[in-house]
Amino acid sequence: MQVQLKQPRRSGSRLSPVQSWFRRKYGHPTPAQSAAWPLIAAGRNVLIASPTGTGKTLAAFLSVLDSLAAAPHPLPASIQCLYISPLRALAYDLEKNLQDPLREIYGSLDAAPIRVAMRTGDTTSSARARQKTRPPHILLTTPETLCILLSQPAWLPILRTVRWAIVDEIHALAEGKRGVHLALSLERLAALTAEPSLTTPAHPLQRIGLSATVAPLDEVGRFLTGTHGECALVDPTAAKKIHLRVHTPLRKDPYPEAGYTGQRLIRELSDIIRNHRTTLVFTNTRSGAEASTFWLRQTCPDIAHLIECHHASLDRDLRQEVEDRLKRGELRAVVCSTSLELGIDIGSVDLVVMLATPKGVSRALQRTGRSGHNIHTISRGVLMATNVNDLVEACATVLLARARHLDFVRIPQAPLDILAQHLVSMGCERHWTRDEAFALVRSAYPYRDLPRADFDDTLDYLAGGGQSLRMQYADVFGKIDLDPDGFETRQGRVRREFLQNVGVIPETGTVRVRLKNRVLGTVEESFMRLIDPGDVFIIAGRPVRLERTGQMEAFVTRADGALPTIPRWNAHKMPLSAGVAGEISRFRGEVRRRLENGEPEEPLRAWISHRLACGVANARVIHAMFSAQHRLSEIPLDGTLLIEEFLEDPSSVANAARPRHYFFHSLIGRAANDALSRVVARRLSALRGGNAISTPHDYGFVLTVAEHTFFEPGELRQILSPDGFLDDFTAALERSEMLKYHFRNAAQTGLMVYRNHNSERKPLRKLQWSTEVIFNVLQKYEPDHVLLRTARQDCAQGGFLDASAALAYIETLEKSAWPLRHRQVAHVPPLSFAMYATRIKEALHVEDPAETMERLFHLWWNELNAF
Repeated sequence: MQVQLKQPRRSGSRLSPVQSWFRRKYGHPTPAQSAAWPLIAAGRNVLIASPTGTGKTLAAFLSVLDSLAAAPHPLPASIQCLYISPLRALAYDLEKNLQDPLREIYGSLDAAPIRVAMRTGDTTSSARARQKTRPPHILLTTPETLCILLSQPAWLPILRTVRWAIVDEIHALAEGKRGVHLALSLERLAALTAEPSLTTPAHPLQRIGLSATVAPLDEVGRFLTGTHGECALVDPTAAKKIHLRVHTPLRKDPYPEAGYTGQRLIRELSDIIRNHRTTLVFTNTRSGAEASTFWLRQTCPDIAHLIECHHASLDRDLRQEVEDRLKRGELRAVVCSTSLELGIDIGSVDLVVMLATPKGVSRALQRTGRSGHNIHTISRGVLMATNVNDLVEACATVLLARARHLDFVRIPQAPLDILAQHLVSMGCERHWTRDEAFALVRSAYPYRDLPRADFDDTLDYLAGGGQSLRMQYADVFGKIDLDPDGFETRQGRVRREFLQNVGVIPETGTVRVRLKNRVLGTVEESFMRLIDPGDVFIIAGRPVRLERTGQMEAFVTRADGALPTIPRWNAHKMPLSAGVAGEISRFRGEVRRRLENGEPEEPLRAWISHRLACGVANARVIHAMFSAQHRLSEIPLDGTLLIEEFLEDPSSVANAARPRHYFFHSLIGRAANDALSRVVARRLSALRGGNAISTPHDYGFVLTVAEHTFFEPGELRQILSPDGFLDDFTAALERSEMLKYHFRNAAQTGLMVYRNHNSERKPLRKLQWSTEVIFNVLQKYEPDHVLLRTARQDCAQGGFLDASAALAYIETLEKSAWPLRHRQVAHVPPLSFAMYATRIKEALHVEDPAETMERLFHLWWNELNAF
């Protein structure tokens, strides 16, 4: 049955129970709430982009609660509102945050006419059964669970009554495949609600998106509403004050001796923590979170029990315990990777500290917004730069953040593995014609330009695994019965296995770590293979000793006081955003012009201090680095490409071979540089023979070749030509581990290889073996297979590599008549040394990478100063 909604109440009319509760509790609405409520009450789709602590959740939910409270009671047993979040923890928080006002308005949850429930992968079978027979009015869920519900015909009448779909943290979803997955589910849900039934009239699905940091708003609004909808934008960003600054342990020396920066950073971070009630510390990696927690506890033994670690590889119960202690104000500091970036309720945090540059403005603002979690409190954040290269980047990030120049979200375009999964899900409902299914898919914004040929190829793949597999393995790989008119998913085993494998998060191969009867978290299989019983490593910020291993489990005991190894999780490196790269380029150009004009040291330092708002001490070390770069080579400019050639000193290499290094100063981010460097390496090898090793960096890349391998300056245009770039990029990937990795993920998402079988997770090694065999067959007999296409697309635009940005960069060079600068250098210049050192750092397995880099930087800087 459909709930009939009343019109918004006119000013001066009697307040509803929900409105009266809000007036008593909060007094006046925030700007986000004032702007959003009339739009939501009018039935419009709305995207609310407002900083953390400005009342976005109530901006979305108050109109829903008010409408349900005003409807005739008892409310029918049907879902009226869906809340979808990327994290189950957000749903847990919201369940409590909705139950509290219902309890306060109606005296108890039993007396409240509105029922709230959560449905995730953790929901028990008994709770799932209750939700089907007595559905909640507000259901809190995740993208994967929504697709599972849409795949079950028994749930369709229950979902047909949904009027509101609220998508939280939409920026975190829109830029990845989980967002594409959700976009298709929303269009299917909208098509369902638009169909009348005997008990439910047709009605539009109203969509509400929430985000603290998202841009561009108009495109994300289209992502939310699909190709046929319109979206009102609410953006009261000025309502929340944010204070962000840069701090560095560096003093006079840009490159101090090994251990200095790390030790001083921990000491100064501990002072910051002692001077604040609660501090949230972000690192960019789980390993960084573990190491920082360990050393902070070592440095502050008196408050060590009040410092905790939090990241996604820790057990959920352990994370929940840390979150609850944080909410209750019991902790002085929590060190996390990215796990607390989103809007989990963590109580009152005084200060956010970022131990490494967040590589973008939006992430910096998102993290800073976790402090001062209400509209009347200033959110305060500190970026701690551990070296002079990070210092300039941190200053550029802060300047852009103060002006709120957000990074743009890049929405994946029409991934075919997600399409395959949804077509199987749709086929579980009923028989679909090809045309109606194609029309529905194209109504989702990421698939708005999907070619009909790709759609038909995906159906063909689902019918039997593809052309090369259909003859012998159609029963194994086939998921749908396909006829000339349409398709339907096969009954029985296929449908059961599908429901166990919905989602896009790939299996990474993890080992559970157990301390007695408690699971602490997981580490990667590859790490466990490197250590032996008796070895000590860190998890949850505490040292533990490995006692023995079992089937995907490791049993440990406490090892208090021991010096541990830091686990390395194979996390994706965040690439530098285009906005921050552009600001660094502008600063470089301004510094170069002043140095070329002979500006004296003191005025130039004063200008740097003012330009970057970094203080006199920081300006001194930045000036030292750029002066050395200007003296040894030149400062690269935006719009030109500087290529420095350096031949290794024979005394610095162990054998007779002298490597030659080319430093390409293309400030376009690691992902684009990785794509560009692979093509350049391939072309140089084809031109001269031999191998070329490329090492990407955010600020460029290093090409390392044998001494006799080189190119003439006139050949640079040929090596960097946009002509055939994508073909060469694809050829460079064909047998790479990167392509195999993405194919393994696409094969899981596209249902060729199941992650789960009989409700149990398959071991990673078994998945790898299965996908390796299929990969080799398809590469040989069907190189244009749907999933190979998807893997190549993911390689090119999946975050690890960005071929389109690399191509756009060299096309700009070509249009500018090839402004290339080739210089031979006797020493590695300062702006190249970070790229040079990356080659060494990424090969380290025994030494501590951070300390080794400090030692190398220190020795190199002393050598330069003596030159």
